[in-house]
Amino acid sequence: MIKLENTKKIIANGIKAFPKGMICWSGGKDSMALLHIMRNMGLSMPVVFFREPWQPRKYTFADNLIKRWNLLVYTWHPQESAFQQEGDEFEVQNVYQVNSTYLTCPTGIVEPIEGCSFTCSLDILKRPKQLLLEVPQFDALWIGHKGCDSDPILGGDAGTRIESRVLWSQSNMMFPLRDWTHDDVWDYIEKHDVPYDSDRYEKANGKWREKADKAHNVDYVHACTRCVDRRLNAPKFVHCPKLDMTIENISSQVPWASQEKSTYMKD
Repeated sequence: MIKLENTKKIIANGIKAFPKGMICWSGGKDSMALLHIMRNMGLSMPVVFFREPWQPRKYTFADNLIKRWNLLVYTWHPQESAFQQEGDEFEVQNVYQVNSTYLTCPTGIVEPIEGCSFTCSLDILKRPKQLLLEVPQFDALWIGHKGCDSDPILGGDAGTRIESRVLWSQSNMMFPLRDWTHDDVWDYIEKHDVPYDSDRYEKANGKWREKADKAHNVDYVHACTRCVDRRLNAPKFVHCPKLDMTIENISSQVPWASQEKSTYMKD
């Protein structure tokens, strides 16, 4: 209850300073909790929804909720895309621009699973691009980023240290769930009957978790990365399931993103 009241205070103060905001929303548990809190406070604003153009089955929950809650949704293509890899962990990092603000959104890449469609990692890089989205009078992004969040590509800890990132040349970023834990989010969802993606999440032995196969997880795309694997022990020649042919590993030729954390995620 104390964390919820503190979150409402952050939101109320932030709205006074930056009244023309948008909510970053994916349909995951954190952004669902944040969206529900703000709607319950009588706040109605557009949501920013980045989606990969692959495996539309993953977006069933989000698409249904957009209709049920009559959400105004802004979605557009990234300005650029590049890979990140750390051991067995693989991501594509998409950079989006809205007005003068740059947003970096990583999507995990996992091995194809039997019975489900998958895509080629090179096709992920070749997806449509656009320079930016222009939104008049937009001054803040509300994001469900928490202090306990992690990213294996960034060495584990990837939590926000701050509640607001004030930027002089870009729109401001607000993190009203900074002090929440994963359990706090699930407690709020259960107590307030917030919709959640039952194809993505499950409760086992009293604890909520993401399903292991990630078949309906919008934070991941199932793709083959054999020809872009840049680990030292990666083979030079690999079998391409898309072509059913042997091809060369071209990891040295594709774009790679820096694995540097944003400053607000560093002590």
